[in-house]
This record gives sequence, C-alpha cells and structure tokens, in this order.
Amino acid sequence: MLSLEAVFFTLLLTASSLGQRAQKPSGSMSPISTIQAQANFDVQQFAGTWLLVAVGSACRFLQEQGYRAEATTLHTAPQGAAMAVSTFRKLDGICWQIRQLFGVTGVPGRFLLQAPGLRGPVHVVVAETDYQSFAVLYLEQARKLSVKLYARSLPVSDSALNVFEQRVRGANLTEDQIFFFPKYGFCKTSDQFHILNEIQR
Repeated sequence: MLSLEAVFFTLLLTASSLGQRAQKPSGSMSPISTIQAQANFDVQQFAGTWLLVAVGSACRFLQEQGYRAEATTLHTAPQGAAMAVSTFRKLDGICWQIRQLFGVTGVPGRFLLQAPGLRGPVHVVVAETDYQSFAVLYLEQARKLSVKLYARSLPVSDSALNVFEQRVRGANLTEDQIFFFPKYGFCKTSDQFHILNEIQR
C-alpha cells in the first residue's frame, strides 16, 4: 500500500518526485509565502466539485510519467474554516478516493495539509477563483512549487487558461512544464475497498 500511496500523492500533489530527498530549507523565504491568497476567500462558495485541468510543475515524475495521468476530480466541503477534500482518480482502471483535510492556518485561502503518507507538510494556497468556473491553486512541498488549474466544467475558458499560464510563468516555470490532464473518464465514486483516508484523527 505504501507504493500505491506514493504514486497517488506524487500525481496529486506534483510537488516532488518519488524517491527524491527533501531539500534542506535555506535561510530564504519559502516560494509559496509570497503568493497572495484570494481576497476575502469564502470556503463555502468554494465547496463542491472541481475538475483538474492542468498542472504547472518541475516535478521529474510528471515529466517522465505524465502520459500516465488520469482524469482527476476534487470535491471540497467546508469544515469550519478548514476544507475536507476528496480526490477521485483511476489507477489501473479502478476508481480510488483519497480523503484529506486542508487545515487552517489563520489566513483565509491558505491551508496546510499533513497526512501520514506525505513526506512533510504541503502548503496550499487558493490564489485566484471566481467560484463558478475556475480556480488556481499553488502547492508547495519541500520548497518545490506547483500550480494547478481546476474548473467546474469542461472545456475551460480561454480567460481562465490565460490566468493559469500567467501564474505558471510567475512561478518561474515554462510552458514545457505544463501538463494537461484528460478531459474524460472522471470518477464520481469509489467502493469502500478503494478509499485512502489520510485525515488524521
């Protein structure tokens, strides 16, 4: 199960490659600390289903295995100021669900994900969203930054793509480091035998 979790977390978080050692923090600020969260972020409005459209990342695993990416769905539900998140995607043709909690940090739109299967905490920032059509999220783990574009439905608008591409460039990533995810084959549910519950109790 550990190898399965490793594959899932690498594909979902796209923050570091499998087997890669975490870099020692330097004295400089972490990359995500300079990213501003959505002004007046409303976790209630953000709730619901999001489809993963694209990821901007320097992740070596994605560069080598991006062709294996599967359609991915994110379902969020508020838990106070925190967010309970369920991610649905296929692995070997089977729909899996990963349950996680985006914990509060005291700043609306900025979250901290800590789970047993992760190599260190993941910082998450909802940087830009209109709540109804698109959302741009930043994730950082081991000081490696990735940018994600989500949509309520497909196809995503050109304006949302433009916002995402600008954000990717602002994160010092290139167009060659953008990976688009499949537009079909989304999972809506999984059975009880294919759930990874990473919410710490």
